[in-house]
Amino acid sequence: MEFTFSPVRVGILLALLAAFACWGGYFVPDGAPHQLAKAWFYSALFFSLGAVSATITDHWIGNLDRSNLRWLYVFLGVICMGGGLVYQHVLKERMKIIAESGY
Repeated sequence: MEFTFSPVRVGILLALLAAFACWGGYFVPDGAPHQLAKAWFYSALFFSLGAVSATITDHWIGNLDRSNLRWLYVFLGVICMGGGLVYQHVLKERMKIIAESGY
């Protein structure tokens, strides 16, 4: 596994991370319980690692006839980013339930 820092790949990575920050993914909402704040951190980490996997990661295999497994890393990265977004949506809904119930 290696990292390839081309201008296009780094630009896409920065755009993904900036969009996630604008969406509010890196900032834990005020009044979040400790357990939800910890889960929020893990969801942001999951999204960030997925973005890195989808953009700047390469994996060459073979000695004579080399093959690149980049498509696998892009697929897994997109799955991780989607999972991080869905997890944060679930956490936001959970915080609404906690706020309404008064716990």
